[in-house]
Amino acid sequence: MSHPLGVYLHIPFCESKCGYCNFASGVYPQAIVLAYLDALSREVTHVRTTLSAVGIPYESFSSSKVDTVYLGGGTPSLIDASHIVRLLQVLREAVEFGPTPEITLEVNPGSVDPKRIEEYQEGGVNRISIGVQTFQDETLKRIGRSHNVQQAVDTVELFRKMGMSNISVDIIAGLPGQTVKDWRENLDRLDTLSPEHISLYMLEIHEGTRFGKVYREGASTESGIGENPPCAALPDEDLVERYYFEAVHEFESKGYRHYEISNFAKPGRESRHNVKYWTGQPFIGFGCSACSYLDGKRWGNERSVRRYMELICHQYHAVDSWSNLTAREHEEEAIFLGLRLTQGIDLLQFERKFGFSLSNRFKEQIEFLKEGQLIDFTPERLRLTPKGYMLSNEVFSEFLQ
Repeated sequence: MSHPLGVYLHIPFCESKCGYCNFASGVYPQAIVLAYLDALSREVTHVRTTLSAVGIPYESFSSSKVDTVYLGGGTPSLIDASHIVRLLQVLREAVEFGPTPEITLEVNPGSVDPKRIEEYQEGGVNRISIGVQTFQDETLKRIGRSHNVQQAVDTVELFRKMGMSNISVDIIAGLPGQTVKDWRENLDRLDTLSPEHISLYMLEIHEGTRFGKVYREGASTESGIGENPPCAALPDEDLVERYYFEAVHEFESKGYRHYEISNFAKPGRESRHNVKYWTGQPFIGFGCSACSYLDGKRWGNERSVRRYMELICHQYHAVDSWSNLTAREHEEEAIFLGLRLTQGIDLLQFERKFGFSLSNRFKEQIEFLKEGQLIDFTPERLRLTPKGYMLSNEVFSEFLQ
């Protein structure tokens, strides 16, 4: 029996580029936007060509019903709603949908109106992910966001007024200049808005981003991020850890379930699409930089928007890397993805699937991590402790040496 399939559609267009963002996204002229959307539709329509390029039988795709779709970016809500509706229609013509698919659209505050929302809903969108990030106008300017706090609040309330009952909000801890007072205000605002889902991220500094140049290793955080807006230092690690655990306590006290390191949901409102990534379920991505996993193979598309369009025009697919996962790679993925979930790894289920005992093979590592209070370990289950959430990469590395 085939597993339900997830589909990701990448829309790389933004009104402005955030200082911390390392995704394949940016500001493009309208002519590029329309050409890209045409290429994206072609890629979906010619999915058989993509599957052939990576050596997967078409039946592995066509026999699966789609039960989650995620339109991410970039800022999908910047393009006309009619384009979103058309993309979903093209997808429906290429593969069969299940009876109750979860269809998520990423939205930037201030980029929608009632007419757009109505079109989204008519097209099947039933879940919204809003990139709020913080509730201080000065910090929003500092990180390069194009919206303000009032627009963020208004956008959530407008979706609610229009009948959207599955709203997720993104928030970031550790932003430049973020104070204890700011963080308390963020938590209070989230409590008032009461979204069904919250994604809580800790700021990461990536090479090649504006923040990567400013806050690079060894550079003073006081150097700031440029003339305008004014400079600001990053909160230290202890303060960011405090923000994280304050949020965990606050969200859990309000009825949210902490189901993954960075994600919290009210009962039944977990992101069905993202859970696929963490539990090794199949998904296929369309668009520049999109990744896929099907039949034990992983592949990724060309990252450049223009090169992606050229490839689709000439060969109907844009695959630029692929691999057959080895048995070892499957095991490693099951470990580090399983540990991202707060329920952790079911050790008996793991042994049945992979044919060896995790506790026996990694006895020394488990003892070391237990002594450091980074994991909880019982004969039935291995999971991270709250302390382990903050040092998850160090935990993962112990199992991947």
